[in-house]
Amino acid sequence: MASDLYSRVFERQVFPFLDRLNGTHIRRTLSELLDAEHDDPAEIQRRQHKHAQRVVDHTRTRSAFYRQLWTERPGLPSEIPALDGLPVVTKSDLAAAGNQFPLPDESGSNPKIITCVTSGSTGKPMTFHRSLDQDSWFWALRFRIWRWAGYQPGDPYLTVNLNPRLAWKKKLQDRLFRCAYLTFNADNLDAERIATTLQRRNIRHLNGFSSSLFVLAQHMLDRGLQAPSVTGITATGDTLFPVYRETIEQAFGVRVLDYYGAGGEGVHLASQCPDSGSRYHLLPENAITELLDDEGPVAPGKTGRIVVTQFHNSVMPLVRYELGDLAVPAPPDARCTCGRTLPMLERLEGRVPDLIVVSDGTYLVPHFFVVLFKGLQSIYRYQIYQQAPDHMRVRLVGHTGCPRSEVEAVVRREVTTATRQLIQPEFDWVDDIPLSGAGKRRLVISDVSQRRQQGQQPRAQ
Repeated sequence: MASDLYSRVFERQVFPFLDRLNGTHIRRTLSELLDAEHDDPAEIQRRQHKHAQRVVDHTRTRSAFYRQLWTERPGLPSEIPALDGLPVVTKSDLAAAGNQFPLPDESGSNPKIITCVTSGSTGKPMTFHRSLDQDSWFWALRFRIWRWAGYQPGDPYLTVNLNPRLAWKKKLQDRLFRCAYLTFNADNLDAERIATTLQRRNIRHLNGFSSSLFVLAQHMLDRGLQAPSVTGITATGDTLFPVYRETIEQAFGVRVLDYYGAGGEGVHLASQCPDSGSRYHLLPENAITELLDDEGPVAPGKTGRIVVTQFHNSVMPLVRYELGDLAVPAPPDARCTCGRTLPMLERLEGRVPDLIVVSDGTYLVPHFFVVLFKGLQSIYRYQIYQQAPDHMRVRLVGHTGCPRSEVEAVVRREVTTATRQLIQPEFDWVDDIPLSGAGKRRLVISDVSQRRQQGQQPRAQ
């Protein structure tokens, strides 16, 4: 097949060209990752401990921010010797660090870096920097996860996102990777466009936010549409609820692999494989993932806060960095029937966004609001609460001097346009937004979606 020929050309010529163009080593790192999947667990742990010690030594030497934090704040125990007794670092800590990142290299000069301003999934955008080394690991891990779903670099794939790709280099990479990159705000017109692209471009792999893939799949089931070329699907970004998984798998006829990480921070932490059931493989080559409570590491079967230490980001080290999500560790000797020896995660518990359900049967996904509020820098925090299909309250915390009437006008315009005038938002300006029972500030709370989630089954094709 022509696509197989291109995949071979891509592997031998295009992939190395893109690495040279970007100054990365994604292809080489991907090969190393694939070779290490069946290593002895004791050797995997030994390498993790070695990387952790190196990162702590580098950070203590190069970062005044961490040196001060580690001196002033009490720490927590760790099963990793290099991390034992170090405090947990939060997004608020890094935001308060100001211009202390990125760190210069050993010569004092500024290395080439990737800078990412997050869309503010906690209600406040953050700026993260990562080295080209870390960026290489980030993309190599993503491609390995996709390979577990059957993807081969060079295969035509479609990514569903809300942020448009505008930079020329990104567009060139999409063309060479044969990536159809489509924005999607979960109305049925966009779903029709994506379904058409799947068929027209013979897409093999589909990747996107769980909630967006659910809306797309429901649209396809309702209209009897099919995409037989799709052989693998990966979901990320928000919770893959059981009804989401059932609907997506019914529409496409393939298993969905859920994976977890932090795009802004540039780290992938865990992924399902075709044989892992509801468990996840941890990805130990680029980071250590700890699950902690207020006393230290939690026991298998107990819920803990996800805390990560990156291995390859010299310009903005993340050492015992709390992501704000929750998970449950598997027993240390847990193994997957796939034969990979990577450590396991029992389950993820911390991602609980909802869909806004419109009365005409369409939806707004949580990331619609993430993108909307990314452009409203005068807003400190926000939360959307839907009581009924035609009723939505927008809770807002503004910075000093926030132009409230202008913010309300923008939000009202975007919401009413996206919902075809079926939802007219009301606004509550508050001093703060409380944490949920899971210890997070939920962006979207929809009583309507929750009621449907509890009882809805996939519709017959």
